[in-house]
Amino acid sequence: MEHWISWFHEQTNGAQVKEVARAAESLGFAGVALSDHIAIPRHHAALHPEMGKPYDYRLPMIDPFTVAATMAAVTSRLRFMTYALVGGMRDPFSIARQAGSLAGLTDGRFDLGITPGWLRDEIALLGHDPKTRGSRLDEALQVIKGLWQYDLYSFSGDHYQFEEVALNPRPAVAPKILIGGNSAKSYERATHYDGWIGMTPTLEQVAEIAKIVRSTPGTKSIYQIAAQPLDDDYLRNLESAGVDGLVHLIWFPGVPTAVEEKRQLMEAFAREWIG
Repeated sequence: MEHWISWFHEQTNGAQVKEVARAAESLGFAGVALSDHIAIPRHHAALHPEMGKPYDYRLPMIDPFTVAATMAAVTSRLRFMTYALVGGMRDPFSIARQAGSLAGLTDGRFDLGITPGWLRDEIALLGHDPKTRGSRLDEALQVIKGLWQYDLYSFSGDHYQFEEVALNPRPAVAPKILIGGNSAKSYERATHYDGWIGMTPTLEQVAEIAKIVRSTPGTKSIYQIAAQPLDDDYLRNLESAGVDGLVHLIWFPGVPTAVEEKRQLMEAFAREWIG
C-alpha cells in the first residue's frame, strides 16, 4: 500500500514547501497529492460533494503545478499528482503544456489527476459553461493525449476543432491520467485512462469502483483518501478491494500548522505505518 500526504489548502511558503517535501521523501512517503482551485466566489451555490456545504472562500488554494515543481526540485524519488485538477475550468492546451512540462522536469514523477469539477460557480467565473464540463473534459482528454503523442494533432469535436497543432517539447513519457469523481460516469471514464482517484468510499463501494475501472485492458491505479483511522484490518481490506494507495490528511487542511509540527506528525505516521 502506498502512503501519500495531502497538500490541501496550504500557504505558499517556499521554505515550508521544500522542508515538507524533503521530510516526506526521507520518511518513505510515496508522494504528495495536490488539490486545485483558482478563485472561489464568496457566495456560491455549489456544495462540496463530500462535506455537503459550500467552501469557505478564505481557505488558501495553492497552485498545484508550481508547488509540485518546487517540491520536485529538492527531491529525487517523491511523486506528485493533482487531486484533482479541475478540468472543467481550463482549456486542454494549457493542461497539456503544464502537465507535460512537469513530467519532464520531474523525470516522470508527475501524474495528472483530473475531474470536471463540482464548484459550478467557479467554473462559470472563469468563463466556461458548467453544464458542459463533463463533455468538454471528455474531449479535452482526447486532445491532451493527442498533443502528447503526435508531432501535429488535429481534432474535430463538439467543443474543440482544430487542424495540425503542435505542442513542443512533447513529454518523453506522458503523465498518467487518473480520473476523479464519485459518479458512474467518472468510473466509466476512468476505464479509458490510467486509473481513478476519489474521496472516502466505503470498502464495498471502492471494491465495485475498482472492478469497473479495471474492466478494460491495461494497468489501472486506484487511490482514495483514508476514510477512517488506520488499522491493519482496514489496510488489508483496502488492498483486497483493489486500492493501491491512500492519501492521508496528516494535519487538518486549512488550519495553520507550523512546519515543525508537520514534520512531527509525519514522523509519527511513518514510524507506525511505513516502518
